[in-house]
Amino acid sequence: MTEVHPTIYDLAPSVARSIFNRYGKWVDRDDIKQECIVWAMSRTAWVNEQLNEPDTEKRKHNEQKLAWQMARHAERYARREKAVRSGYQPGDEAFYQIATLATLLPFVIA
Repeated sequence: MTEVHPTIYDLAPSVARSIFNRYGKWVDRDDIKQECIVWAMSRTAWVNEQLNEPDTEKRKHNEQKLAWQMARHAERYARREKAVRSGYQPGDEAFYQIATLATLLPFVIA
């Protein structure tokens, strides 16, 4: 297994800070940073390919793209943590979807 590019360790804290500003009440900044690094490590080959680009402009663009994708992943993680800590149960969603379908079904069939 190859090592993840060192730039990830520079990007992760800034991404974690931005997500922490929105979800800090429910999730720890270090947990967000760790989640970002784990995300990058699960895609080591692709991340290294993006960040080892010889063209400076392309590499800068790839760095921004990686930070954006890392932020998307970190936000999904923070939203899940927020839901769990505020008492939301994933089973509720399935129940409401089935209940909504059951109430709409007679109108769709008619």
